[in-house]
Amino acid sequence: MDKKGYISRIREDLRNARKHSKTTIESIAKSFGITNKNLVKEYTELAIILNAREVAHDSSLSTYEKYLDIVAIYKSQVNLSMRTSMSVLMQQYSTPAPISFLASSYIIKSGSLSGYKAFKNIVKGSTKGKIVGNAHKHPNYNISPQYLEPSAGNGLLTIALPYHQTYVNELDDVRLENLKQQPFAKVSSWDALQPPKAYDRKFDGIVTNPPFGSLSEPILFGKFKIKRLEHAMALNALRCMKDDGKAAIIIGGHTTWDEHGRVTAGTNRIFLNYLYHFYNVDDIIPINGKKLYSRQGTSINTRLILIDGAKAVPEGAAPLKNKLHSMVVNSHEELWDRVGLGKYKSPQPKSNDVKVIKLRAKAILIKQKQLSLGKLPQSNRPLRILVACEESQTVTLALRSRGHEAHSCDILPTTGKHPEWHIQDDVLNQLDKDWDMMIAFPPCTYLTVSGNAWMHDPERQKQRKKALTFISKLMKAPIDKIAIENPVGVISTKIRKPDQIIQPYHFGDKAKKTTCLWLKNLPQLEPTKIIDENLLEYKHWYDKKKRRWRRQPLWYYKARDLSDDERRRVRSKTFQGIADAMADQWTPKLTVQLRRFKTA
Repeated sequence: MDKKGYISRIREDLRNARKHSKTTIESIAKSFGITNKNLVKEYTELAIILNAREVAHDSSLSTYEKYLDIVAIYKSQVNLSMRTSMSVLMQQYSTPAPISFLASSYIIKSGSLSGYKAFKNIVKGSTKGKIVGNAHKHPNYNISPQYLEPSAGNGLLTIALPYHQTYVNELDDVRLENLKQQPFAKVSSWDALQPPKAYDRKFDGIVTNPPFGSLSEPILFGKFKIKRLEHAMALNALRCMKDDGKAAIIIGGHTTWDEHGRVTAGTNRIFLNYLYHFYNVDDIIPINGKKLYSRQGTSINTRLILIDGAKAVPEGAAPLKNKLHSMVVNSHEELWDRVGLGKYKSPQPKSNDVKVIKLRAKAILIKQKQLSLGKLPQSNRPLRILVACEESQTVTLALRSRGHEAHSCDILPTTGKHPEWHIQDDVLNQLDKDWDMMIAFPPCTYLTVSGNAWMHDPERQKQRKKALTFISKLMKAPIDKIAIENPVGVISTKIRKPDQIIQPYHFGDKAKKTTCLWLKNLPQLEPTKIIDENLLEYKHWYDKKKRRWRRQPLWYYKARDLSDDERRRVRSKTFQGIADAMADQWTPKLTVQLRRFKTA
């Protein structure tokens, strides 16, 4: 059985947003000699944990960016529905990575070494190999905050916590072994209903998701009779928290209230009364299980309880029903806002930072769709690709450099370096030549919005109608995969709206040119290198006729003194970053790999 090889494979698939079904994941596991379904689940979860932890401790990312990346991991992971009879009996459900990240981030003590990377990799060639790091050598090690997860599973709820400051506990043998392969401060295996006395008020933070169930006999916590396993385990965990510590607790179900607005009588009221009497309950967040928990193998509704220290003087009880505590969280964005890490964990991002973050999140989602919907070409043979209405050969050469049989086609001769790859003809005559794909750049002279000022001319109206007919014929071409590029114009109103709008500065070029894409059987392009808009290149000059300063993109301005034909050719040329993205993301990876997303 090659556990290490299997985990490495799943981690790589998660990085590439490659989704799996229960069938495919079990097939991959079998190829590594792993046939036990419970082991498949536990090892898959460990791969998810290691990737999520890697993101959580990436110092180059803001807290919000880390969260978005971890949400992407969650959306890419297989549904962990492979469970044993014991895990079903004990209601052992691990917490989804995004919720785990927020919960563990909430309890981090201000000023701690949360971003310090404590692990590197699994030692090669050793059956006793652990994930190793040197965080324990930090000069402030002895005074660092300490954290506890008393029902740790494989360690999901600890992903934002530093390994060397975190104590974990687990009874399950498989999960215990997985914990021992990670460099936690201490890994133990005691009954979570009876924490060691040495742990009383020892920890700065507690995070836990205890298994659900009923106790055979009630346990008294002072005058409070606790009958539920998860409630008793949570309260015992809180006994290990310092008075000024923090805790994040996951328990099942949503709070309900009676007609007087009180928490419904029963075990839940007793538990919540105890919490509110002894602790400062920051929030109790009801989470929609179907929306935010289902990929973890269950759709059960849950609550995230956030506690900010113990009360100096115990008093009070659970409050009456209020709008906040009854407001169910239905999305990851709502959960981020509700936990409120952005309010006190990191400074508010600048407006340009927000744009980059949102584009980055969109790129992640696009990449997920590319693979999950099966829209990325899987064949390993070179494709025959028609690059219509291109005489510059920018896109053609990008495709050729990836090993594909691409031909540019235009009524004009090519200005590129390879006339042998150019078809000088009306592209409509070439549509039935057994192409695998067509990428078309039809002339935009009569189609752009900027040309509307001259549309009172009957001749221009006639040319626009002719241009739209040409576009329709390209869209209906007998070719499996089609992409049509054009600026913002009347195609959107007269035929249909574009599938995607992109900018050159999403792909590494310091230029702005709003570009629309109409796609057939092709995924949206994933941004590859986002340039800050403040770094884009412009030409400023004083317009004497209009008596005002004007600004144009530098690439556009430079063509103003050229002849009409030459200016049209230069301004219609595809930017190299977009050409490379088309070649990389729309064709099989014959000679290159997809570039990892990055920002600049």
